[in-house]
Amino acid sequence: MKSTAILIALGILPFLASAETITGKYTSDTPYKKGDVTIIINRTGKNTQPDKKGRFSLKNTDPNRDTLVLYSAVSGKISIIPMKGCVEFIIKEEKNRVDIIQKRAPFEPTSEHSGQIYMKEALEKTGESMTLAAINAKVPRSNVATTFKGSLEPIYFVDGLEVGEISTLPLSEVAYVEVVKPSNPECAALGARGANGMILVTTETRYRMQNPHWSEPKEYHWEIKQDN
Repeated sequence: MKSTAILIALGILPFLASAETITGKYTSDTPYKKGDVTIIINRTGKNTQPDKKGRFSLKNTDPNRDTLVLYSAVSGKISIIPMKGCVEFIIKEEKNRVDIIQKRAPFEPTSEHSGQIYMKEALEKTGESMTLAAINAKVPRSNVATTFKGSLEPIYFVDGLEVGEISTLPLSEVAYVEVVKPSNPECAALGARGANGMILVTTETRYRMQNPHWSEPKEYHWEIKQDN
C-alpha cells in the first residue's frame, strides 16, 4: 500500500520503452525486510524491490533521461537519485544520509556499415602511433581493406567526410575506426572504387559529440544528506 501511495504521489507517466536494464544493490545500517524499500523510475512509475540480499534490477529504462526514487519505509525517507547515464547503482542508507556509487557503462559505438569496429585502446596495443599503421598491424591482411591486392586504395572517411588518405593521421586524435570489407554491398556498389573496401575513422572531437560523458570517470561517489 505504501509503495502504491508513493507511485500515485509521483504521477505515473505513459510508459516509454527503451533498451537499458539497470542493476544495483541496496544496504542499510538498520535491519529491513523485503518490501520495506522500493526503487521507482520517476518518469514511468516502473518499480521494484530489492531481494533479501539487497539486489535489484529494472528493465526498459533510459539512463540518460530517467531518475531513480528510493522510498524507504525503514527511515520514512524519499531520496531522488539522478541516473546521469549510469546503469549500475550501489546504495547504502544510513541514519541521516544515503551514499551512492554509480557506474556508467562504457560507450560502445555501433557499426553503420556492417564493418568491424576497433577502439583506440585496441589499436594502441599494436605499438603504432599512426592510425593507418595501427590498423594494418591489428587487422589480418585477408580481412582489411588496403593496397595488398593491387594498386587501388580503400576509400577513407574521417568523421563522415571522404579524404584522400590517413597515413599521417596520429592515432592520438582517433576514438575508433570501422573497417569495411570489399565484400560489403556498399563497397560492391561502388565498383572499382570499392574494390579495397572502406576505412571510416571517428576522431575524439566527433566522439565527444556522440557521447558527451566519454571523458568522465566510469564510477561516481556521492551522498544525499537528509534531515533527522
